[in-house]
Amino acid sequence: MTEALKVARYNSGSIALHWISAALIVALFAGGLTIDAFPKEWKSALINLHAIGGVTLLVLVVVRIAWRLTHPAPPQPASIGPLMQRAAGLGHLALYGLMIAVPVIGVPTLLWRGRGLDFGLFQIASPFARTPEVYKPLTEIHEIGAFALIILAVLHAAISVWHHVVQKDGTLLRMMPDRG
Repeated sequence: MTEALKVARYNSGSIALHWISAALIVALFAGGLTIDAFPKEWKSALINLHAIGGVTLLVLVVVRIAWRLTHPAPPQPASIGPLMQRAAGLGHLALYGLMIAVPVIGVPTLLWRGRGLDFGLFQIASPFARTPEVYKPLTEIHEIGAFALIILAVLHAAISVWHHVVQKDGTLLRMMPDRG
């Protein structure tokens, strides 16, 4: 391994939380986009699964924040200047904000549709009657937020790959398990 690729990596907990979050976000986005492609009799269960996934993401983000507060990020490669470090920090802040906002908006959207959440062992009934004038705008905001999250996540991944392929500074390797 060359000196340029010897980087300080995130710890295994941070790496696991990152990749689990990424996979869950992709699955939730794909599920949200394709829900109407499934048979009508599946729709209620799929909506519930999507909502539980959103709640899971929200809990996971809270765990990630707590983990990050107690396990600081490793230093960035020296080749990344202060402006890029600031941009990366703002990008991560936006990602975390959207990972919180999208499910926080999604759950009330579900409840205002008159749907509850079924966790299997227990249920949470909707306290609201089906109210289209509330849930329709919330649905739009939830969808816009989800698209913004995916766009930002794709940009985040593309920048990581650019650092790896073009800059060759090891940035991508920071979030990969150490193989050696």
